[in-house]
Order: sequence, then C-alpha cells, then structure tokens
Amino acid sequence: NYNWGSRRTLANFLGVNGDGKPLAEVWMGANPQSPSLIDGLAGLDRLIESNPVEILGTEDARDFGSLPFLFKLLAAEKPLSIQVHPSLQQAREGWQREHAAGISLDSPERNYRDTNHKPEILCALSPFKAMAGFRPLDETRALLTALELPALSLLLDKTGGMEEGKAIQSL
Repeated sequence: NYNWGSRRTLANFLGVNGDGKPLAEVWMGANPQSPSLIDGLAGLDRLIESNPVEILGTEDARDFGSLPFLFKLLAAEKPLSIQVHPSLQQAREGWQREHAAGISLDSPERNYRDTNHKPEILCALSPFKAMAGFRPLDETRALLTALELPALSLLLDKTGGMEEGKAIQSL
C-alpha cells in the first residue's frame, strides 16, 4: 500500500474490491519468507525445489536453485522514488555480511533480505511514463563536491576518472 499506488488499477485487474487505500505492488515469487502459493497450498519455493529443471525449464536451474527474479505487478498513480539495486555479487556479499552480524531478516536495519540481485523489466498495461538516466557525471561530481560532506568523499573518489554511464554500474 505505497502512497504512489493506484486506488483502482490493481484491484480491478485482480478482480477484488479495493479498500480505498492505494495499492502499488503485487509480488509473485519464490522467496522462502513469503512464497507465492500454488492452488493456495504449496509454496512456489517448494515446487521449484522439488523439480527445478521441469519448473524453470533449464538445466541452469541447478545453479541458482530458485526463481531468479521477483515478478511484480505495479500500478503507479504518482511518481516513484529512485531505486538502486545491487549486483548479484553485492547482494550475496551483503546478505552474508548481515547474516554474520546477526541482523534478523525482519529487522529494519537489514538491507539484504536474500542473496539475489533485483533484475527488473517493465511491461506497461496502461499508459506509463518511465524516466531513466542521471545528470552528467561531471555535473553530479561538482554538486556533491560543493556540499563538502566527508561522507561523500568515498563516492567522489570511486567515480574519479570514470567514463559517463560506467560510474553508476560500478558503485
């Protein structure tokens, strides 16, 4: 029920009565903490685990052992905030670091709730404007430098000398 969600779109699409609150996302996936249910009974995670090659349709299924993405239906009525997702390696390392530190999976202090990156694709069912891209890197660096915040020095150091478009991917 994020405030940017639609009060009608997903409720209508799913054939349910809305409660008047914005409904922004419906997730379907195999995360063991809250897997989608098959016929209201077994979790998708257990179904995949029982026969990953047949369910996922590839021999590579053994490599990742679960659904390699989270399927989302989104209904945006207002602009969303910027989202930044880790690479697969960053997600695995971050999850392990937080697990080793004893941070519980439901803690608000936890950033990595699983070991997967978050690849996304947009398929709009209604008119939708998506904006992507960033201010040119040299302008961004100048603005961050002007803030004179010590916490930003590492970011500025990491992006020094990087090519446009490469800096965001490598952070």
